[in-house]
Amino acid sequence: MPNNAAAGLSKGRILIIDDNRTNTAMVKDVLLANGFEALSACNGPDGIGAAAEFNPAVILLDLIMPGMDGIAVCRKIRGLNLPLRPSIIVVSVKNGKDAMVEALQSGADDFIVKPIHEGELLSRINAQLRIAEFYKGIEEDKKNLEKILSITNAISSTLDPSEVLGIIVKEVAEATNAVRCSIVLIVKDDEGYVLASHDDPGVKDLRLDLSKYPEIREAVATKKVLTIDDMAAHPLTEKIKEQVKGLKGMSVLIMPIVFNDDVLGTIILRTRRGGRRFSDKEKTFCNVVANASFHAIKNARLFEKVTREKEHLREMAIKDQLTSLYNHNFFYTRLEEEFERAVRYELPLGLIMMDIDDFKKINDTYGHRAGDGVLKDISALIKKSGRKTDIVARYGGEEFAVILPHTTLKGSFDEAERLRHLIESHTYAGLLKTRITMSLGVAAYPNGVMNSGELVNRADNALYKAKWNGKNRVCMDTEEEDDIA
Repeated sequence: MPNNAAAGLSKGRILIIDDNRTNTAMVKDVLLANGFEALSACNGPDGIGAAAEFNPAVILLDLIMPGMDGIAVCRKIRGLNLPLRPSIIVVSVKNGKDAMVEALQSGADDFIVKPIHEGELLSRINAQLRIAEFYKGIEEDKKNLEKILSITNAISSTLDPSEVLGIIVKEVAEATNAVRCSIVLIVKDDEGYVLASHDDPGVKDLRLDLSKYPEIREAVATKKVLTIDDMAAHPLTEKIKEQVKGLKGMSVLIMPIVFNDDVLGTIILRTRRGGRRFSDKEKTFCNVVANASFHAIKNARLFEKVTREKEHLREMAIKDQLTSLYNHNFFYTRLEEEFERAVRYELPLGLIMMDIDDFKKINDTYGHRAGDGVLKDISALIKKSGRKTDIVARYGGEEFAVILPHTTLKGSFDEAERLRHLIESHTYAGLLKTRITMSLGVAAYPNGVMNSGELVNRADNALYKAKWNGKNRVCMDTEEEDDIA
């Protein structure tokens, strides 16, 4: 079974598979003396197990062993699904071309003839490590390109900025093994907002006081990538050492997102690297992502602006500009919906139509600006005093309508009377000597009402009756006003 080698900083893990213990001990001494970590196994099956468990960088494999020879072991190892492909150097007393060809064809990378020369062994191991490092770099480049492609595809395939920024921080965190990856929008020197963070997808527009983040301010000021190997020990964090004392050993990379010499934001990575610094490839990768992030953040702000404008246009389409109540058209849309619901579930539905008494005199006496003020005040009174489920609309001119879901004719009458008194008792700016009153008409479903249009007509007729009977009163759409249910 494998034996652990000396501890300490290792140049690489080497597995020796050899049934000759003397030869194994000699090779292990050489490796340890030259800074490698050495493991050993004395037969083929144990060697295959060690290769799977410890994932060595290089395997020194004896060709002639009892039971399972080196060729069979080599083929078995090449069939394993390992995180990193180990280099296999076959070591044999056989020095014929046929043995070398067979070893290389079975998956070996190199061949050494015993007895082993120390210099040759180290040179060949180092050569394989350089090759492995080269291919590792290619594999990292491939993964980084795949992540960049994923990010650019996300940017082009969705208008949802939250989704794009979420993908960016996720991909960067995976590529760098970050504990946290965040994108921060810089608003002012001392103010920023976390737009996305991979460790908490719910974070959005979280405000940051940048006076507590000198590392971010430094990166923004210099417009250059900033790396810190230990947050708790860096001079930049001296003034906030109490806040960062829990980040001992935490490495940080801050990549400014710069466009046309303006810093829009930063990508921030936090990771524990055990003394290993951020590589140039990681910095380059983050720089590419930062450039892509600029457009994502820009699109995010543009998307939000367009969304707000669309919402504003929608509000303009359904609301009255002066009073901010629903307009005439939207009133009919909502009334039809509520009427259908009332019929389906056999629920009552009330409607109040109301008109300001002698409104023309107010405009003629005090001017249209004063008249507009009255309309606004009355709108606010009706809206504020009603239930959340009530639908209040400006029906036209000085006329208003209130849809009352789940409300009987009597309940609608009581509400109308309450509104009449509320409006009459209110003091209006600039009209201290003038009393404002309203006439109101009430109707309700069912009470023989067949459709929403008839409900409006009945409430309208009741309103006209209130006007003809002296104004400042509430009337219903029934001849027998005592019979209300």
